[in-house]
Amino acid sequence: MSVAVDHREHPVAAAVADVTMTIEGVADASLWSLSDAELPELMVAAGRAVNQLHGLLARLVGELDARDLPVRLGASTTAALLRHRLALTPGAAHALARMARATRSECAATGAALAAGELTWGQAVAITRAVQDLPPEAGQDVRGRAETQLIAQAARFDAGQLTRLGRYILEVAAPDTLETQQAEQLAAAEARAARRREFTITPDGHGSEWLRGRLDTESAAVLRAALDPLSAPRSDAADGPDTRCAAERRADALVELARRALAGGELPASGGQRPHVAVTIPLRTLTDGIGHAVLDTGDILAPTAARILACDCHLVPAVLGGAGQVLDVGRSQRLFSGAIRRALALRDRGCAFPGCDRPPAWCDGHHIVSWADGGHTNLDNGVLLCGHHHTVVHRDNWQIRLAPDDIPKFTPPPWADPTGTPQRNHRPP
Repeated sequence: MSVAVDHREHPVAAAVADVTMTIEGVADASLWSLSDAELPELMVAAGRAVNQLHGLLARLVGELDARDLPVRLGASTTAALLRHRLALTPGAAHALARMARATRSECAATGAALAAGELTWGQAVAITRAVQDLPPEAGQDVRGRAETQLIAQAARFDAGQLTRLGRYILEVAAPDTLETQQAEQLAAAEARAARRREFTITPDGHGSEWLRGRLDTESAAVLRAALDPLSAPRSDAADGPDTRCAAERRADALVELARRALAGGELPASGGQRPHVAVTIPLRTLTDGIGHAVLDTGDILAPTAARILACDCHLVPAVLGGAGQVLDVGRSQRLFSGAIRRALALRDRGCAFPGCDRPPAWCDGHHIVSWADGGHTNLDNGVLLCGHHHTVVHRDNWQIRLAPDDIPKFTPPPWADPTGTPQRNHRPP
C-alpha cells in the first residue's frame, strides 16, 4: 500500500514515501534477467538498504519515546505501541525500544553506523548491549572507546561474534578498569559461593547414606588437599593390586580423615566430652553374635560390623542387659560428662522432653533432683534436655522421674494439664 504524504512537509516523510513506492514498483519484477554478477551485488545493496531503514526506524521510535507520545496515544509503554502498530513480539518490541533509547544517548555512534548501512540490526543490538553492560565506573570515555572498537570489528564479525567480543571489550578499551571489575566480580562470586555452602548426610533406606554438598573453591581445595594423599591407590604387594575405583578411594579417604581427626584429640568438645562414636551392643549380641548393634545416631549395624568399628576407632562400648539397662560405660565422674554423659546419650538419644527431636550434641545434662537439693550426678538422676526445654522444665516446674524401663517421664504443671498425666518422648527405635 502506498503512503500518501505531502513531500513538502518533511524530507523523512518524503523518503519513506519514495522508498515505499519504489519497492512496490519492483515487487513483481522478474529477476531472471539479472546476470550472475549483478545478483550478489544487488543482494548486498538491498541488505545495506535494510540496515539503513532499521536505522531510520530506530530514530523514529527514539523520537516517539522522547516525546512520550506512546502514552499520549493510549499505550502503556513505547514497547506496547510497537507491538500494536508493528505487530512485533514482546521481545522484539522491547529490543527496538531499547535500541531507540540507546542510539539517542550513549550509543549515538552505533545509531549513525546503522543509519549509514554499515551495521546490521543484530550487530547494532550486540554493540549497544555490550556498551550498556559496562560497569558504571567505566566512565563515558571508556564507553566511547569500547563502542568505537566494536563498530570497527563489525566488518569482520557477525552479531553473535560481536556479542562474545563485547564481553571482553574492556581488555582493549580499559584494561585497568577490567582488572578492578574482575576483582570485584571474583570477590562477589566467592562470597556467593560461601553463602551457598552445604553438606548433608541422608539415609537412603537401604543401608547406605547419601553425602551431598557444595563448597566454595577455597574450601574444596583444602578438602581435596587432605583427601588426595589418602585416596591414592594402595601399593602394598601383600594385599594385591588395589581394585577400588577413584570414587571408592575418595569415599574411604573421607572416612579415614575423620578417623584420624577423632584419634588426634584436637576436635572441640561436643556436649561436654570429646567427639566419639558410640555403639550399643546388647549382651546376647555380644556373646552369641545374634541380633544387631545400634549406633548413637539410631542406625543399625550387624554385630560383625560393630566389632570391626570397635577395633578401628576409639569407641566407648555400652553393653546392655536384657532390659536395656546400661551395665558398663567406663569410669564415672562428678559432672554430666565423660562416661555418664555417654550413658545419658545412649539411653535418651537426645532431648527426652515429650515431642522434642534435638540430638544429644544439642543437649545439657539435667539433674532430676537438683544438685543444690542434694541430688547426685549419676545416670539415675540425670536426663538430657535441649536448651529450650531445659529452661521450660526449670521455669514451669515440670516433674521428672524415670519409669521402670528407664525412660524419663515428664509430669506437666497443674496449669498446663490439671490431670497431671505423665508424658514421655516416643522416639522411634
